[in-house]
Amino acid sequence: MQRVADGATFPARLLQTTAVWGANASGKSNFTRVFGYIQYLVVQGTRPDRQTGRTPFKLRTGAANEPSIFELDIVVLFEGEDRMFRYRFGVTSREVTEESLVEIRPVTNRTYFTRRSSRDGGEHQFELAWWDRRGVPNEDRTFAKVLAKGTRPNQLFLHEAMDRNLVLLKPIYRWFLEQLVVLSPQEEYFALETMEVHRKELRSYVGMMLNHADTGVESVAAEAVPLESLPMAAPAKEQLLSNLKEAGSGMLLRSTNGHRYSIFLKDGELVASRIVTYRRDMEGNAVAFETTEESDGTLRLLDLCPLFYELASPTSRKVYIIDELDRSMHALLTIALLQDHLATRSIDTRTQLIFTTHDMMLMTQEIFRRDEMWLLERGPNGETQVECLADYKDVRYDKDVRKAYLQGRFSGVPHLKPFGHREPAQAELAL
Repeated sequence: MQRVADGATFPARLLQTTAVWGANASGKSNFTRVFGYIQYLVVQGTRPDRQTGRTPFKLRTGAANEPSIFELDIVVLFEGEDRMFRYRFGVTSREVTEESLVEIRPVTNRTYFTRRSSRDGGEHQFELAWWDRRGVPNEDRTFAKVLAKGTRPNQLFLHEAMDRNLVLLKPIYRWFLEQLVVLSPQEEYFALETMEVHRKELRSYVGMMLNHADTGVESVAAEAVPLESLPMAAPAKEQLLSNLKEAGSGMLLRSTNGHRYSIFLKDGELVASRIVTYRRDMEGNAVAFETTEESDGTLRLLDLCPLFYELASPTSRKVYIIDELDRSMHALLTIALLQDHLATRSIDTRTQLIFTTHDMMLMTQEIFRRDEMWLLERGPNGETQVECLADYKDVRYDKDVRKAYLQGRFSGVPHLKPFGHREPAQAELAL
């Protein structure tokens, strides 16, 4: 299974798949939520009278008054070629304390802008390094400085720049808007973008995957329904549909009542369909089933199929962050799904999958390389600590890492105490 070829050059050596294990309450869900929060600040931004929404660390005195720092290295199609950028910002509950964008280059890095809050609470200090270069038109330089001066203390400059159409930063902003997808099993609704031209092929792929997974499903189909019948509150519906601006664009939706829907923008109109599955009865006739009649495992695979279809696309650049990838699925099904995914990796792949899991069957070097296996552990003071299996230098390529993990050789193992038997009165907790 080829993922990254030896000798591949920057940025092709970036990991394309990462699996994250950890005990309960080790921070796995918070790990995925961080990406959602970053995306929210960049894409949605903050209102003038609102706080940043930052949740401070609660197990250390004074942490609420300190900024939380976020830093991402992202690969962006910038001016027709792959370039890597490091975007970093810090926030307290009230304001942005720092922000910077740097292009990571083979020889010398290029800074686009830096920003820091003033110590006396005055205007933020900006350095617009790129705009001060030779050859930048005076009007662009002036516009950038006006935007910097007008950026509110609780707003990211990257959001403000795109809100005011600073074209140079558009590829960076669109990475957060279009390429980053964060999925949590607790979400009431989630939406995956797709295109009408891929609809038939995607439906065929989903049917094939459900059939091969021994779910009993032979195929899937979409039945037209009125748009107003979708079981969604009006604000949520408007927010989801506001992204459907390009002709032929669409979304796949999941609702809490078990139904799955597709919505496409066709000939200027929004067209909604409900997904149904088909099985064969004892006489060989096709019988339709509502998705509400399917098992949790079948629905989980149904939800994941469009994602893995997109990951295999040679033109896609999506980055999927998934909490509990294996939820409700048999270990052998999860393994088969991941092995099929890994077989599509190549030096030209620009999609990325990062997921958390409890499934110990996945922790094997027959599926993942050591640098693709990561461990989270709750530290002595409640903080989350991160390690990569590649950090352990004595792990041979043929070592049974699952056995070593369960024996406590690595981090991320729950430190259980005997539960024992207690009298009912002893089990009571006074609050």
